[in-house]
Amino acid sequence: MYFEDFFVGFTFTTKSRMLGEEEIITFAKQYDPQPFHIDKVAAKESIYGGIIASGFHTMTTAFALSLETGLWAEASMGSPGMEEVRWFKPVRPGDTLTVRAEVISSEASKSRADIGRTGMLYQTFNQDGEEVMRWRTIHLLKRLP
Repeated sequence: MYFEDFFVGFTFTTKSRMLGEEEIITFAKQYDPQPFHIDKVAAKESIYGGIIASGFHTMTTAFALSLETGLWAEASMGSPGMEEVRWFKPVRPGDTLTVRAEVISSEASKSRADIGRTGMLYQTFNQDGEEVMRWRTIHLLKRLP
């Protein structure tokens, strides 16, 4: 798919992925080594009452699920950044994540006829349908050849 295929209102939902405790701890040890992510005893005594996934682990898992759809594999030219990153609920070992994405803006580049800017809202849900995180971003996409 190309820029023109991602019209405002276009939505898609990804496959799901479960996060296990070992994966959560391994990720956090490398990228977010806070006690409630890596230490079962400290996590149990924390406000979370147990191990939770790093928000960054949740985000990278959700982004990977979005990329696995392959929808913009041919057209992607990166992104100038993210906005409004929010974590609403902790992700716990055994939670299964699914992403719903919606195109919220679309603008052809004024300076380059071969690309467009597609604004996306990503929402990540757990197995109970509870929104655990969301973010907005702009994708730079190739236009139809």
